[in-house]
Order: sequence, then structure tokens, then C-alpha cells
Amino acid sequence: MAGATEAQDGFKAATHQGTPLTRVSGRPWKQPKSAANRSMMSKTLRRTYQQRMEKHRDQLALKQTQQDLHDEKEAEKTALREKLIERRRKREEKLQRELHETKMSERKRMRMKRKEIRARAHAKH
Repeated sequence: MAGATEAQDGFKAATHQGTPLTRVSGRPWKQPKSAANRSMMSKTLRRTYQQRMEKHRDQLALKQTQQDLHDEKEAEKTALREKLIERRRKREEKLQRELHETKMSERKRMRMKRKEIRARAHAKH
């Protein structure tokens, strides 16, 4: 008998332990249930799936643009920092060279100068 009732109702395929898989409770005084997360919002706030996805894509594009700007700013800071470090290193080398030159003799200084000029001429070619 139970099999005949299920066949008549047509819920055999769509049942879970004998209860229909619908949002209707079967009691006439109850309201039909609807999806809670979208139905609780007012009609003006509801968006279609395409609208939500479009907004999501826009937000991702904005986030990417902000990240690019941030990376660019960081690259500028890094370049400035490297330039400063290089300038300090050259200044230090120059001071060391001047200190060293004051200690060496005049003849040695002339030899070093000629050697440096030859090295520069060779580097140009």
C-alpha cells in the first residue's frame, strides 16, 4: 500500500526518507519557504548573478590597479634608496683614494695617473 501512495503522489524520485524535497511544508496554513539569503533583501538591493559577477570583476580590476600603483611606488623608493647607497659608496671610495694619494710619493702618483689614463683609453675602444 505504501508503494501505491508514493507512486500516486509522484515523490518517489524526489524524496528523502519518505518526505518530499520541496520548499512546501504540506500544511495549508504555512507559507511556502524561499531561499533566505536573497529573499530577505529588499527588491531594490537584489542583484542578478550577472550583476554580482560584474561588480566582482570591477572590484578585482580596481584592486589590481591599486596593487600596480603600490608596486610602482615601491620600485621608485627602492631605486632612490639604491641611488643613495651608490652615491655614499662612491663618496667613501673617493675619500679613501684621496687619503691613499696623500700618503704615496709624487713619482708613484704620476705612474698611477698614467696607468689610469691608459686604462680609460683602452676601455673606450
